[in-house]
Amino acid sequence: MTQGIQKKSPIRLLIVDDSWVLRKVLRGTISQRDDIEIIGEATNGIEALGLVLDLKPDVILLDMEMPTMDGMTTLQHLMIQTPTPTIMLSSLSKRGSTRCFDALKYGAVDFVSKNSFFQGMNGAAHSKLVLNKIFSASKIVVHSIDPMQQNSANIDVSSEYEKVIFCEDCGTRQVVRSMSPRTGSIKCRKCGDIVPLHLDKRHRRMNYITVIGAGESGYANLLKIIPALDPEMGGALCIMIHDKVEHIESFVKYLDSISDLEVTFGHNGTTLEGGCCYIFSDKNNVTLSPYSGNYTLQIDRSDAEQSIGNYGTIDSLMVSSASLLDKRVTGILLSGSSTDGMKGIKYILKEHGNCFVLNPKHCLHKSMINGALERYELQDDLDENRLSIEIQKCHFANKENVITA
Repeated sequence: MTQGIQKKSPIRLLIVDDSWVLRKVLRGTISQRDDIEIIGEATNGIEALGLVLDLKPDVILLDMEMPTMDGMTTLQHLMIQTPTPTIMLSSLSKRGSTRCFDALKYGAVDFVSKNSFFQGMNGAAHSKLVLNKIFSASKIVVHSIDPMQQNSANIDVSSEYEKVIFCEDCGTRQVVRSMSPRTGSIKCRKCGDIVPLHLDKRHRRMNYITVIGAGESGYANLLKIIPALDPEMGGALCIMIHDKVEHIESFVKYLDSISDLEVTFGHNGTTLEGGCCYIFSDKNNVTLSPYSGNYTLQIDRSDAEQSIGNYGTIDSLMVSSASLLDKRVTGILLSGSSTDGMKGIKYILKEHGNCFVLNPKHCLHKSMINGALERYELQDDLDENRLSIEIQKCHFANKENVITA
């Protein structure tokens, strides 16, 4: 007798919102499904934390604005004690706002403006939006996040690299065998003068580049990766994101405020500098160009649909970088729903550069990652912390190389 196919258990959903109207709307949407089950409802954060311990939901819809304990405080407690994929809801904040990025930084996997439930969106579209986000969230793995430790990733390259600095007063050579400090100084062993550990950015060499491609769901990944990087690692980062320009510009300001790297929105003609991170929208076609011994950004906003060689815009940036810097390039793909980046990864590997992808379990949308894993033999178990480690290893290993365009 043939054994029947076992039915998959429904996604266990907890709704946390003090608005009974929104809870009713969500119940109406989800009650029509047999693959999602609402296992509980709470009206504030304290109730929610108790229910999470008792019910162990697969996904949480969590309102930001609630009495007694608000959503952001609840999220922080949740991610320390019982990490659970959480989608934040807000009536006061929009996608691309500072509060949205705050939520992603503290562990939320996605964000929905509550206004979209009631304004300018028909019932079918609103249902599809919510359901797709719940399904995506149920497939992601989240880890414990301590807000006090977020910017101190467990990165130790001190055993592999050492830093040589000279006292400006007496010229004594000093060897520092720890590259991890972000700020500070040492005392000269000869004259006792204070010697700063970090160089002015003008003296950081642009001898290596990491190109990162991500969809709009990659914001959460980048908020864990970029703040963990040391600007003294040398080289530059270029990040292409599939999203609206205005959202990316807002993200750039937010990411710069929490990172040691200088994070800036890329502009046409900008000369790449070591210790800097440049971010672009995939609505622009971005390539590198050699100029006076350096590398400059060439940005064509009118031709993004027809990138060089009919590549996507992430592909174009990767190919352009590898064609100029050869093996001194790392290509990375994060969460995203497109397949852009496949050809770029292929070209970087051809030039003997390094390529990495984020572990699919940490990607809200997996199309970009899965495409690369299917085509190329890439490591598939790197979380954001380990990706930060790999980026720094590649940059530090090439830090003393002197190259010109």
